[in-house]
Amino acid sequence: MIPRISLTQKEIEFYQPLVAAYLKYGSVDKVFAQIKENPGVSYAHFHRILKKWGIVKSAGSHGHMAEIAYFFSALAKNNIPLETLYKTMPPSLKISAASLHRVLSYIKRGITRRTATALIITVSGDPVNLLVGKDISTPRPEIGKLFGSISLPMTFSRRTETPQTSIYRVLQQEVFSSLALMRKLPHIVPPFQLPVMSIDVTDVRVYVYSLSIPVSLKSKLNSFKLTDYQFVTLEDIAKNTGFGSPFRAGIPEIATALLERNQSLDKEPIHLNSILNHRLATLPVYE
Repeated sequence: MIPRISLTQKEIEFYQPLVAAYLKYGSVDKVFAQIKENPGVSYAHFHRILKKWGIVKSAGSHGHMAEIAYFFSALAKNNIPLETLYKTMPPSLKISAASLHRVLSYIKRGITRRTATALIITVSGDPVNLLVGKDISTPRPEIGKLFGSISLPMTFSRRTETPQTSIYRVLQQEVFSSLALMRKLPHIVPPFQLPVMSIDVTDVRVYVYSLSIPVSLKSKLNSFKLTDYQFVTLEDIAKNTGFGSPFRAGIPEIATALLERNQSLDKEPIHLNSILNHRLATLPVYE
């Protein structure tokens, strides 16, 4: 359960735009950078307000993670030396070649540095269809980051936090942002949750959890990160494999593994390596 501390109506009205900006940008620093006028609060007070509001704060700074995934998707597809591909990238690419080399070395050694949480969300009474949405973060077509990649609700996590905390962060940022903003997000996450599987995508280990929501919440889906929500079958997701897939890296593999898991008597959590990581791990080392 994510605690919420009592606030006056005047406090709620004053701070609500700031909390909305936090859910949109994912960090206090980015909110302050976007606000041109004095927000009327200090950094420390902003953090206290988020805590009182019951907001699970973002898990650190991961500004380059999307760039990393899209860069390595291009690398795996084109099978060329990393330096050669990097030289074709525009100056707007913010991550260095040295950092990309380091991440590639982690991938080849099977090392993950970050963690994330993805949710398999179904509606009560309909376990067949699961929730996906289109990523509406800023498109970067020059590095292959197209607008509208389809994804499960997913955010970065902290290794030391409970699964419940990780799941509520995803719900607040990518599923029920309006309810979180109104302080009306119901406590729908069971106290004890085990992942149904995990999958490595670049140097990120994604833990996948299953969650059933009541029918009454189906009309409340809303976030600043995903749009065009729809419920689709595992079969429809699983058939979209390959580097030309409209889905985020790793999502079709999750669906395929879930289909196989549903047909198996063994329901223990499994671990996967994404197609992207498998391809990168087998790329030749260019001198």
